[in-house]
Amino acid sequence: MSEGRYHALDNAYPDPGVLAGGLAVITGGASGIGYALAEAAIAHGLSPILADIESAALGVAKRRLDASALAAGVEVFAVKVDVSSEQEVQALASAVAQKFPGKPVSLLCCNAGVGGGGGVLVASDVDWDFVLGVNVKGVANCVRAFVPNMLKQSAPGSVVTTASQDGLCAAQGVYGVSKHAAVALTEALYAEVRGRLSVHVLCPNVVSTNIVTSGRNRPDRFGGPVKSGGANPIAERFKAFGMPPSKCADLVFSAIESGVFYILAEA
Repeated sequence: MSEGRYHALDNAYPDPGVLAGGLAVITGGASGIGYALAEAAIAHGLSPILADIESAALGVAKRRLDASALAAGVEVFAVKVDVSSEQEVQALASAVAQKFPGKPVSLLCCNAGVGGGGGVLVASDVDWDFVLGVNVKGVANCVRAFVPNMLKQSAPGSVVTTASQDGLCAAQGVYGVSKHAAVALTEALYAEVRGRLSVHVLCPNVVSTNIVTSGRNRPDRFGGPVKSGGANPIAERFKAFGMPPSKCADLVFSAIESGVFYILAEA
């Protein structure tokens, strides 16, 4: 992995304040890295659009953010969305345009993701569909729904996808395969927009989020929710020893300023 053809000066907004006043569409925005990105967006003068599959978590996140948003003169908008569904992502784009007519999408964070899937030899067809449906097709759905209009708007904009360091090294099972694909998708997007937007891929290591238990939100068409069998030691280690999501958010906004394409987030 090398920055190589990804030229920082062509991929940067040295004054990220140029994005202020616009919208920040953030998938997986109700918790973890997505919620931290929403907090950072507010601090940078952006109105965060929280898109998430968990209705209850969305309501909690919006209530927690409303006060700081009001103080910053921006607004929080929350929408329940399954990013693996093209129809729901297109409906999200329509809802955003209706709620904020004429306001540019200045930041698109394709952040929603799921873990699991198992090894490539043992994963079932529905396991593949679930993990690739969210981690790859979910990113593609959001890019197709928002980026064409971002290219047309008379305002600057940035696109950030959340992959993983598993997307840059030897893949670990179905999850790793999906994150390699997410990195490749973002590289392709960078080449296609040709500097008209800044494009970045966030590649975290272990972060204190709920990704290990993301099967709880598995849609019925992918086999339905995975019920918890009690304590999950791996999930507990992630929460206890993972890097704070806020660090990922800080690195994202620093990358927008510097033009770094591969955002390597490590504890």
